[in-house]
Amino acid sequence: MSTHTMDQEAPLRQSKCGIFIVPRSSYEWKGNEAGWITTAGWASAGQQLWGEAIVTTTDGVFSPQKAMLFPQKSENAPKKSRYRVLRHFVPEVAITALKDYNLKKSKPRQWPIERNGTLKGKEVKMIWQRHDLFPGPGRKLADKFQVPLVTSVEALAVWEARKWGVKRPIWGRLLEDRVEAKALMESDLICCVSQEVKDKVISLGIPEEKVIITPNRVDSTLFNPDIDGSPVSNKYQLQDKIVLGWTGSFRGFHALDNVISAFDMIHRKYPQTVLMLVGDGLEFEPVKAMIAERKLDDAVIMPGRKKFNEIPDFVANFDISIVSARSAEGFHYSPLKLREYMAAGKPVVAPNAGDLPDIFTDGEDLLLYEAGNPRSLAEKILMLIEDPAKHRQLQENAKNWFKNEGAWVHELKKVCDILKISY
Repeated sequence: MSTHTMDQEAPLRQSKCGIFIVPRSSYEWKGNEAGWITTAGWASAGQQLWGEAIVTTTDGVFSPQKAMLFPQKSENAPKKSRYRVLRHFVPEVAITALKDYNLKKSKPRQWPIERNGTLKGKEVKMIWQRHDLFPGPGRKLADKFQVPLVTSVEALAVWEARKWGVKRPIWGRLLEDRVEAKALMESDLICCVSQEVKDKVISLGIPEEKVIITPNRVDSTLFNPDIDGSPVSNKYQLQDKIVLGWTGSFRGFHALDNVISAFDMIHRKYPQTVLMLVGDGLEFEPVKAMIAERKLDDAVIMPGRKKFNEIPDFVANFDISIVSARSAEGFHYSPLKLREYMAAGKPVVAPNAGDLPDIFTDGEDLLLYEAGNPRSLAEKILMLIEDPAKHRQLQENAKNWFKNEGAWVHELKKVCDILKISY
């Protein structure tokens, strides 16, 4: 038989890919973009390992690069004002029930990933699904392609909402046991963002051997020490300034009032310092008013909300980066911004809370301060301003951490090794 004939009869080689599911629409979670960023980070790692990764939502199929810019605007997005109006007439608990009903109803019978031959000719290596109150088609797709289902848990929905004061009498327990726990039990591996989340998942009856901790990591194609931040530096005239930086959503949890108080102490001693707060949110105007009240307008820069792929240009200009929290109590999350700062080779000052003291060494990887204490925060920042050797040490250690374990691809490889998925 000729070589030509053999080539004709040989099956076409399938392209390898990973599927990454978010059980929401592409326009949800405004104000909490970190959820999309982490999804895009996992997917970007899948792209690096297999050559292709597909992010799918209730309303479309996207590349990791597109997903990292979500939430997108949509004419189909529900108007939040309808709930605001209802609050004048019905109890909050009834509004919560309505939201849960609408969320359940928003899940399509057939997802975009299941239509239009999207997966034709694909060798699917893994199904990854972000945990939500109601799951997506992860188990069905994993069974179809006979691959493992990995569920990523940043927080359990009912549990986290309860921490924020959301009440679900009677049906909350049912949702937790019969929906959330059931979806987790159907997973082959569960990746929790912190020890506290892992403990809560296990408390729902999930076998401990199925649950691991995968802290948030960083997309190395975006955040790295070689970012050129000169356009931002020129725009905001940051030359010869000591830039203290923070990025995120302006929410009460982040206690930006404490950051302003700490900066006020620092700026009095070092007038060449400036504070850059990148982002927006419900607390934006109150923070702005506090800055004006303390007559710090000329020393605090608030550029507003930026696209995620623009954030590295701002972080490149930070001399000292800040992670903030009002309290150590209930600090269950794994701060993404902390990893982004370190990936860019920036010294970090972070609260002594959650898993941070266990994951990072105080004084070597970063500096930890007492959460909710502005004076403690100011003291740690002043230490880095006044001790150039310590500043350089944290810079180098941050770079080394990122090189050795800080990228999303490190976590995805760990998952693949556990599940014996080739890459």
